[in-house]
Order: sequence, then structure tokens, then C-alpha cells
Amino acid sequence: MKNLTEGNLLKNLVIYSYPIIIGDLLQATFNSIDAVWVGRLIGANALAAISAVGPLMFLIIALIIGIAIATVILVGQSYGSKDLELLKKIIVNSYMVIFVMCLIISALAVAFSGGLLGLLHTPDSIKSDAKTFLVIIFSGLIFMFSFNWFSGVLRGMGDSRTPFVLQIISVGLNIILAPVLITGAGLFHGLGIAGSALATVISQASATVAAFIYMARKDNMLNVLKWNFKPDFGIIKRMFTVGAPVSVQMLINALSSVIIISFVNLFGPNIIAGFGLGMRVDQYSYMPAMSLGEAVSAMVAQHLGAGKKEKIPEILRNAVLFSISISLIFYISVNFLPGKIASIFTTDTRVWDAVKWYWRIDSPTYFAFAMLFAFQGVIRGSGDTIPLTIIAFITLIIFRAGTTYLLVHFTGLHQLGIWLAMAISAYVGALLSYIYYRSGKWIERYKPHIIETADGING
Repeated sequence: MKNLTEGNLLKNLVIYSYPIIIGDLLQATFNSIDAVWVGRLIGANALAAISAVGPLMFLIIALIIGIAIATVILVGQSYGSKDLELLKKIIVNSYMVIFVMCLIISALAVAFSGGLLGLLHTPDSIKSDAKTFLVIIFSGLIFMFSFNWFSGVLRGMGDSRTPFVLQIISVGLNIILAPVLITGAGLFHGLGIAGSALATVISQASATVAAFIYMARKDNMLNVLKWNFKPDFGIIKRMFTVGAPVSVQMLINALSSVIIISFVNLFGPNIIAGFGLGMRVDQYSYMPAMSLGEAVSAMVAQHLGAGKKEKIPEILRNAVLFSISISLIFYISVNFLPGKIASIFTTDTRVWDAVKWYWRIDSPTYFAFAMLFAFQGVIRGSGDTIPLTIIAFITLIIFRAGTTYLLVHFTGLHQLGIWLAMAISAYVGALLSYIYYRSGKWIERYKPHIIETADGING
């Protein structure tokens, strides 16, 4: 565990954030390798199938992710204020909420997967594979979020290295299992696209078991076998107050992605595959920016809990410069080597051409997201999450979805109109986030971390 309010801020940001960044990049690497296995071992249609379900998966996951992020914020604030009794209650109650939500959402997602894919105009040629992949992934949702919850708790207390180590194990296992389960490797009949999904679930389950074993040995406060599973509705209410707007924001983001993929699906499997390939490579730029945003949230939460808000502008400056530097590397790569990168995933030159045009228009958004995630990381660390939800609605529904509709239906740009609308909306989001950060209202709305629990007032 580490107190992020002491010592050099840039050093703390780099040391704290690099395991998160590398871990997320490893996850992105696995996602890319998984796409390589699917595209090369099964075919372009299978690659299109997993691309088509991506936004739908994000839409469903978004229902829970707000509670996971609220956990990081509340853990960071209570840890910064050194209120360990409240910290323990937050840990127990946050996991109970996530566990119940996972079970409910998994059941609903599996039951209605076919109908959801139909609403997205998923082509018949890939619908069966898409449904298979979706059902298996969501059957194991509890493992995904148990591990994410574990990572969030430790990160809120300043420990980003332990989740990183376990993530390496998970990704490594996934990389080994995916081709074996897809092809059978001569040992048994290959499972095809189901093998890819099953490899993901098995690796996440393994990481989750390892995480709980580590927690039990590390600290009694983290030992699930010694928890008092008594709901504290004061804490649960606070979690939803902070987390619900985040979930709504993620739902808006996911809904926008679903709308976008429904437009992309109109242009056939090659464009779908190109879009999915492009988005997978984009992760290498987006994830470091998102990871730095998470690091900023944890640092801001601890600083506010410790009463050191004057350090926040310096945290933000360091994060923006760091994030833009990383984004520049990826911007240069996709614009100067698009064919080389695309050839890693597929030999289909039609997909190469589709993704080349996607990157040409979309890659400038790397810099927009570098700034956006840093601004929003500061705001979210204060617990002021509702304005970010409003910004997301304006950016993603009004600008992104609306502009996509207009450019696709009323111009001759076709799929290029989709890529252009995505680029415009990214800069609108960064600008609105900056304006709200500069207004200072987020800090005015911050209150000392006081929660009315079942046992009285904590804070």
C-alpha cells in the first residue's frame, strides 16, 4: 500500500501508473493476439463476428463498471483520510453489490443475446458465431468483475503492482489457451470461436482465484473468509450516488458504440472487420490515456482525503504531458505503417484498405482522448460524476451519433462519414471536459468523505 500524497508528484504518478499502463497494454495485446488467432485460424467472418459484439459487450458491462470505479474513489478517499474502519466496510459492501449485479446481468445478457444481435443488424453470415462468443463471455462475467474489483481496491490504496502481476499471469494463460482451444492442437476437436471465448473466461477465473488467495494472505481486512457480510445501506447509497452517474456515462458511451456498429454493419463484413481491427489497435493509444486517468482519480481522491487539494493542478499537468507523449507514438505508427500493422491480423487486402482509411481519419483522436481522460480523472476523483455524464450525452449521442446519421445518409462519404463523426465528437468531449475543469465547480462540490453508515457517521 502506498500513500500517494507524500513525495514528488511526478515520481508518484509514474511509479503508480506504469503498472496500470503496462497491464492495460498487455490486455490490449492479448485482445489483438486473440483477433490474430481468430482472423488467421478461423477467417475474416469470425473476426467480423467478435468485432460486431464488442460494443454490445461494452454496453452490458457498463451497467456494472460505475460501481467498480466508485470503489476506487471511495477507497482512495477513506485511505487518504486514514479511516480504516470505513475502508473495511467499503471493501465488503462494494463486492457484495458487484457480485449480485454480475449474476443478474449475466443471466439477462445470455437469455436475450440473440435478440440484441438482431437489433444491431448483425449480418446473418456472422450472427451464429457472434452469439456463441457473446454467451460464453457473459457466462463468466463474475470473474471479470471480481478481478477488476480486486484491482480497484488495491489501486485505491496505492498498490498498482500486485494487480499488474496477476494480469500478466491472466494474459499469458489466455495467449496459450486461445490457439489450443480454437484448433484443438491435434489433441481434440477444435472449438473454433467458442474456444477463443472460453480461453478468456478460464484465464479470468484463474486470475480471480489467485487474487482472493493473495488477499487472504496479505491482510485480514482483505480476507473474504473473515468478512462480515452485513449490508450497510449508507455505504451502498454512497456507492450508487458516485457510481450510478459513471455507469450512465459508460452506458451512453456504449450506446453510442452500439449505434456506430449498427451503421458499420450496413457496409458488410470487410468494413466490419476493418473497423474491429482498427479499434483493437486504437486500444494501444486509448488504454494508456485511460490508465493515466485512473491513476489521476486515485491520486486526486487521496489528496482530497488528506486535505491537499492545492497539488491537483500539478498532477493534471504531469498526466496530460505524459499521455500526449504516448499518444504521439501510436499516431505515427498507424499513419506510417498501416499496411504492415493490418497484415498481422489478416491477409485480406480488402480489410487492409478499410482500416487504412479508418486510421487516416480517426488517429487524431488519440490526442483528444489523452486530454479528455486526464481532465475527467481529476473531476471523477472528487466524486463529482454527474457533469461528466451530461458531457458524455452531449458528446456521444448528440454529436457522435447525430453526426454519423447525417454524414452516412445525406452525403456520399459512406463509412468514411462514420470515422469523421467519431473524430469530431472526441474533440468536442475534450473541450467540454476542459471547460468544466476550469470552472472549478467540481472542487466546490467536494465534501469531506463523510458517509452515514449503519453504525453512525464515518468520516
